[in-house]
Formats: sequence, structure tokens, C-alpha cells
Amino acid sequence: MHLELETDVVDWRKPTTQLEESRARIDELDKLIATLINERLMLCQEIGEAKMRMNKPVLDDQREKEVLRRVAAVATDPVIARQLVDIYTTMLAGSRGLQENLSEITSPKAQAGANENSGLKIDLSQDSSEQSLVQTRNPERYFPNVTIIGLGLIGGTIARLIRRHSPKTNITAVDSADVLQKALGEGLIDCAELRPSGAAERSSLIVLAAPPNKNIELLETIAPKLSSRQLVVDTTSTKQEICAVADLLDLNGADFIGGHPLFGSQKSGLEASSTVATDGAVFCITPASKSSQMSVKRFKRWLEGLGLKPVEATPQAHDKVLARTSHLVQLIAVSLGASIADQNISDNELKLHGPAFRQLARLMESQPDMWLDLFNQNKEELQETIQDLVKNLSLASSELSSNEKTELSKMFEKASSVSKSSS
Repeated sequence: MHLELETDVVDWRKPTTQLEESRARIDELDKLIATLINERLMLCQEIGEAKMRMNKPVLDDQREKEVLRRVAAVATDPVIARQLVDIYTTMLAGSRGLQENLSEITSPKAQAGANENSGLKIDLSQDSSEQSLVQTRNPERYFPNVTIIGLGLIGGTIARLIRRHSPKTNITAVDSADVLQKALGEGLIDCAELRPSGAAERSSLIVLAAPPNKNIELLETIAPKLSSRQLVVDTTSTKQEICAVADLLDLNGADFIGGHPLFGSQKSGLEASSTVATDGAVFCITPASKSSQMSVKRFKRWLEGLGLKPVEATPQAHDKVLARTSHLVQLIAVSLGASIADQNISDNELKLHGPAFRQLARLMESQPDMWLDLFNQNKEELQETIQDLVKNLSLASSELSSNEKTELSKMFEKASSVSKSSS
């Protein structure tokens, strides 16, 4: 969340003629303050987890003194400064309490006692503290305010996942007026914005879910408005280009993680997102130079809370694999469809097909604009894998011209091993 503090200070000092106006303003501030304190305490819990793994004590006296000095320096009046120090002294004590309680709950002794009393079986061969955290993982804990820029198939699907698994998360969406009106009417989002910059300022997580080239433009647009408390993730199915752009941009301390949800449909738009199957789907993340370990960890846990499986890869490895498992498959489907169309086969004759063709036919219905952008962004890897495929098809053609089918048999064996490895 990003705050325009100077604007808020001006608003606070405006004279009010009605008691109700002052109280209404206080109510707004209370909600804002409570949201920020909640986020602060959640971060303190994560720090507590890190301290446990590193065997560090909960109390860091020097760190707490620095925090109190910074807080006192914010105040414009000595009396208010003392009040702020008192408030933060209580808050710091509460933070220590959370960390100490976490240590007690996740200690082997406490886990063994819980196991004995409740009848639950806990595998102590694994990190018991990590197990406990996985069982109580709540997406809202990590990102209470999420902005999704682009409420189409992927953005809409992510919004539905958040609504299902974390209903209290505040979702802001950026799209056209008609799309936003539908989403608001459905209760899918809480806030609607036509401009990305303002919406991004108010969220702890910003998801770029527009077409490939547009996501790069959006990242460049919102970069000046970002702050150190924020994380930006994109959903483009190529990763090297946008990660390289993020590396060069000044994000004002915000983190960026490349992302690719491995679910979707040949259809597009918000309405199509209601039919996308996501249970247990993989969400690939590609950390870049502006991806802190803490942000990567928090985002992985957030994904797990949404029922997704985070898989980490480098941008280069992602694009090499996706060129073969996704981009080439789409190109094969389109090439096959175009080839059949050139043969002037009748509609009735086209009914003569099996389930394998039906799967490819589904991909033939994909919209070209997005795929052309993806092909261009990953053209080196795609061209390489096209050449590999052409070699195998040429080999198959040669085998068919002879009585020897040894190489074709080997292809079947290799293909079978790939299929088994991917399942």
C-alpha cells in the first residue's frame, strides 16, 4: 500500500465544522492504520520464522531503539512524539509476543504434545515449523490488497481464485469500463479503476495480466509510482524479455518476480475465466535481480494458499522449455489446421477424427494477437525447436519411404518417456 502522506496531512489540518465529519475522517484513518498494522505484524511473524531457522533470539534491542527514534522523528509536536513512542513500545512488545508464541507453537516439544493430545500424526522427519505454517497458510496474510491489471482470462481466473480461497482480500481491477462493471456486478472485485498507476499505488501485490507486449508497457508505466512495500508479478508466458526490462527499471524499491500460470483456455475474456480448471495447477515463477528472497517466499506461500503449485525456474530455462511444451504445440496446431484448410476437405469429411485431433482443434481456435507477440518474444528458442521438429519429420518421411522403421520406433520410445516424465 502506498500513502500520499503530505496530502493526508493537509486533509487532517482542514478545519471541520461538523463533529460527524471529524469522526468520519477518524474512521477512515482507523481502517487505514489497522490495515497497515496488520501488514506489519504479519511481517514480524515472518521475521520470527527466519530467526527460528537461524537460531537467533527474538529480542533485538538495538533494532527496537532505532524504530522508536524514527517514529519520534515523524511527530511535529513533543507531546505527540511521546504518545507515538508509547504506542510503538506497546506494538514492539506485541511483535515480540507473536514471535515468542510462534516459537512455542512450532517447537518439537509443543508439536509432540499436540500430536499426543489430538491424535494427529506429525512427520518429525521434516521441518515441523514449516508443516505447521503450511497448515495455517492464509493468502490474505501475505497480500491483503491485490491489484489485477487486465481482467481477461488469466486476470479473471486469478481474481476468482482469490475470492474462493481468501474472500477478505481487497481486490482492485484495472480494465475497460464494461469489463469492470461486469466484475463489480458479479462481486468478483471490490474496486474498479480505469488507470493502472493510481490502483497500483494502493496495493501490496500488483499482478500484470494483460497481453505480452502490454505487460511490458504497464510495468514501465507504474514503475515511478511503486514503493518498497510492494511486489509486482506478471503472467506472461515468456519470461526473459519482461524480466530484462524489470532489471533495468527503477522500481523505487519494489520487488518484481516473473510469473506464468500454467492454466488457461483457447477462449479469452472475463466470462471465459469462469470455466478454467485450476485445482493443483502449476504457477511458474522466475525470480530476477529485483526479487528478494522474502518476496519469493511470501509469493510462493500466497500461491499455495490459492491451491496452486509454485515451481521456480530461471527466465532462460522457462523460455527454452515453454518453446517446446507450449509455443511449438500451438504452432503445430495452427500449421496443421491451415494445411487441412488448403486441402478443401468438406465439413462432413472433417467429422472423421479421433480425440487427438480434437485436442489440437481446440488450440486452432486461439486468438492470434497474443500468440504472435509470444512467438516474437521467444523467437530464438522457437526457431531452434522448429528446426529440431523438421529434422524428426524429415527422418520419419525417409523411414516411411523404406522398409526399415527402426528410427520411427525409437521416436515412439523417446516420446513415451517424455510423456511419463511430464505426468
